[in-house]
Amino acid sequence: MKRTLLVADDDKSFRNIVGRLFEGAEWRVETAEDGIAALERIAVSPPDIILLDLNMPRLGGRELLARIRATPGLGMIPVIVISGSNTPREQAREFRLGADDFIPKPFNALELVSRVEGAARRARRMLGANPLTRLPGGPSIEEEAARRIAAGGPLAFFYIDIDNFKAYNDNYGYLNGDNAIKSAAALLAGVQADFAGEDVFLGHVGGDDFVLMSAPGKAEEIAGAIAGRFDALAPGLYSAEDRARGFILTRDRAGETRELPLMTLSIALATNEKRKFAHYAGIVDVAGEIKKHLKALKGRSGSVYFKDRRGD
Repeated sequence: MKRTLLVADDDKSFRNIVGRLFEGAEWRVETAEDGIAALERIAVSPPDIILLDLNMPRLGGRELLARIRATPGLGMIPVIVISGSNTPREQAREFRLGADDFIPKPFNALELVSRVEGAARRARRMLGANPLTRLPGGPSIEEEAARRIAAGGPLAFFYIDIDNFKAYNDNYGYLNGDNAIKSAAALLAGVQADFAGEDVFLGHVGGDDFVLMSAPGKAEEIAGAIAGRFDALAPGLYSAEDRARGFILTRDRAGETRELPLMTLSIALATNEKRKFAHYAGIVDVAGEIKKHLKALKGRSGSVYFKDRRGD
């Protein structure tokens, strides 16, 4: 699906140049010669990115930017200001008005393309981010997986599930449950940083489910680090009494006392080392099978991971 770039500038030659730079398989370029025309186009179909000149007839760029930011449903559209003035004071003024980026004229074509692509990428991730952890959510995870699969390079896909989270959430309350999720996210972000050379992507599917992608060379080392760190972290989330006994005591609906284990992780690890994945759903299916196997293991102690070694 093509993304839309709206170029609002009264300079026809500039609009034509940008049109030639972006028109193609991934972008559709729309143009407006002044602020009023830009508003009309935005009202019909909001673009993905707006490239905005400040000095336009009828309605100037600053006034247009203010209206965009004040309009529900349009406030999240990235706006890149392009202007002949390059002073720090001018740039600061536009950022205060709500601009996402500032490019001076004359511009470098490669830099302009890079800035627009970067703004589009950040916007997609922001819209798809999990509201609790701020990590990339479902749409961004699927997009990243599809990108890596299409690239054809080596890929390790981790599906990470917090075992016994519901019991913890029910007994300790939603605020503590949210804190446990955020603690897990911070732990995973720490592992991501420690293995930066492995091209690690981290996402939060939702609830107690996370996804991580990396090169497969150190996948088991990464999984082991995650498991070990979580097992060191989790007991501290419980009361001293529950931590000492190693489980939660609770009553079920029939009034029977039950022992519920402390939280651990099930880490399902699928790679394309011995099989080829044509799409995101395929790798998710394999990871789901592994997770189901891990959940059914008897006599488990602590977090576990399992790497699929089957071929096609």
